[in-house]
Amino acid sequence: MNCEPNRDNGISLGIGSTANCNLNCGHCYSRPLRGNTLTYSEFEDIIEGKNKKIHSINFGTGENILNPEFLDMVDLCCKKGIRMSVTSNGYTIGQMDEAILKRFNDVDISLDFPDEIEQNTFRKGASWNFVDEAIKKCQKLRIEFSITTALMNINFKQIPGLLQRAAKENCNLRVNIFKTVPKAGIFEFKLSYDQFWEAVGLLFTHGNLISCSEPIINAMLNIIPAVSQSPCGLESLRIHPDGEVMPCVYWINSNETITLGDGRAIPAEYWTKSTVHIEDLKESFAPAYENESFKRIRTIPEFCRKQCDKVDVCGGGCAGRRYLNGLLDEPDEYCPIYRKLDIPKIEVIKSQDQKDLIHSSYLCTLIFQGRK
Repeated sequence: MNCEPNRDNGISLGIGSTANCNLNCGHCYSRPLRGNTLTYSEFEDIIEGKNKKIHSINFGTGENILNPEFLDMVDLCCKKGIRMSVTSNGYTIGQMDEAILKRFNDVDISLDFPDEIEQNTFRKGASWNFVDEAIKKCQKLRIEFSITTALMNINFKQIPGLLQRAAKENCNLRVNIFKTVPKAGIFEFKLSYDQFWEAVGLLFTHGNLISCSEPIINAMLNIIPAVSQSPCGLESLRIHPDGEVMPCVYWINSNETITLGDGRAIPAEYWTKSTVHIEDLKESFAPAYENESFKRIRTIPEFCRKQCDKVDVCGGGCAGRRYLNGLLDEPDEYCPIYRKLDIPKIEVIKSQDQKDLIHSSYLCTLIFQGRK
């Protein structure tokens, strides 16, 4: 049994116009792609086509301003009437002209620690200053923005401080659960089961929910999601700076055995092989959704199909996380039902603010409002 997509409102695209960056963060998923940059012509191939309906685009991966043709790409999106967001460590936002920045529906500024020293140490550069400057610029221009955090085992206890910063700046806090990066050997920041649910508890204790598209959280806490199950590879797709098209920004192909952080060797036959590139999408996005990786990401584990009444909401949890853990056919590792544990009792308080944010429904993420 697989998840079935609904693309009536168009496709949401996550595009990395470049993998180049001004920092060298320890948890970066795009490190294996460094040196790759899309051309304007390639970007046109993505956007143009009478059989394409695009709902929105988020520019992420590297610092997009480091692509010399990025601003031309923004112009094309504006001419096409495509809603945009950009995720940045602050550098891209700081470098853009104010008039150009105003074209974005909303922007995301990466901050993993509420302390300047910890932030700069982890991101190996003057990250704090980039964040501060970007925040001030967005506030001056009255642009909707979120502080974006990669939730890891080294910062999950910092959630109260991050929500306080979001409340102080009158912005949102968006949280991505860290996923491993097998090809770069990045495993050490992964949350344990107990840490995951402690982190979720902290988020709901200190913040009000704006939106949640993490299926395991929606299912366990009885949250009615904007999109059932995970939207990745169903209603959205990702385009890497090397032109490769993937259902999830973390998804990988491999012809080799990969040893994971816990020492398990996952054989080559487990990993997807076939690839889709930009040139395959000139007429429509259909070739991507017919590809092996897009079919695999729609897998719902047998346990979920046969033994769980929350499957319609959860779909087995985050497929990207399951895949990278070498266990695509098993339920999400953070599922208490599969572990035969009690479902955590966490009170959900929703924000009264209705916000139209690009990230709300195109990938697994949580967005909160800090309490003042």
